[in-house]
Amino acid sequence: MQPRRDELVRWGEAAVQQLRGPVLDDLRRRFAGWRDPRARLLRRRRRSKRAAGAGAAGAGVFGVGSYASMAADPVWSGLGPLSDIAQMTSAFGLGGLAVASGVGAVGAGLRYRRLNRQPLPDPPPVSVSLPPRDSEAREPMQRLQEAEQTLHKALSQLSGTAAGSAPGDARGTADATAAELRTGAQRLQSVEAAIEHSPPADRAGLREDVRRLRSELDDGVAEYGTLVAAAGRAVAASGAPEQRDALQDAADRLAGLASGLREVFGAPEDGSGPSRGEGR
Repeated sequence: MQPRRDELVRWGEAAVQQLRGPVLDDLRRRFAGWRDPRARLLRRRRRSKRAAGAGAAGAGVFGVGSYASMAADPVWSGLGPLSDIAQMTSAFGLGGLAVASGVGAVGAGLRYRRLNRQPLPDPPPVSVSLPPRDSEAREPMQRLQEAEQTLHKALSQLSGTAAGSAPGDARGTADATAAELRTGAQRLQSVEAAIEHSPPADRAGLREDVRRLRSELDDGVAEYGTLVAAAGRAVAASGAPEQRDALQDAADRLAGLASGLREVFGAPEDGSGPSRGEGR
């Protein structure tokens, strides 16, 4: 009876763990998307547009009501001596509301126009499901994901400064490098999965392959970190031209790394390999 109970406990723990991962990942993605400057600007645009539309509709409704109050003398005649006062009060009250709604609509429309002129920040890196905790690929992929978020924040602050086109170039190179590193992580996991089903004589060689791939992933993530460091220095220097050159140099080195990783991990040259948005 005890072995069966232990087995049920293990099944329950495994089910909870499998459920916890996707749920928490989804919550993290939603929270990160809500805090993102791009998402905030889009929300402000939508609110301004709705406010402008509601204000215009309110101005129209109250304006029609004010006109109707002034024109509908027979309706007010039944009030006797108070008819003129009630009619004027209703007309001017509704007219005042129409004016207030119109002013609000104009203000919201101007705000919407101003927000529309603001360029949208680049979208943040989409959170990727990490490898299992017992995989050698887990730690480097987690560090890569954190480095991507940090780099995105730094490059967003550099956009439009003296850094020129360097932030855009660095972002494209970083995305390509991250895709190659994730290709390597997938290959590492495939090798790990093969160990369990391989003959004992072959397992030592496969474990050596795992160590080699892990080392290449560590080196690649470390090189990715040099670009993050260069971006951080450029932010500290307020996008000074000399930091722009340093950022461009780091991006060029990372482009060379991406090319080398493509050869190591065997990713296709035509771009058909994993991209930034796949699997996220």
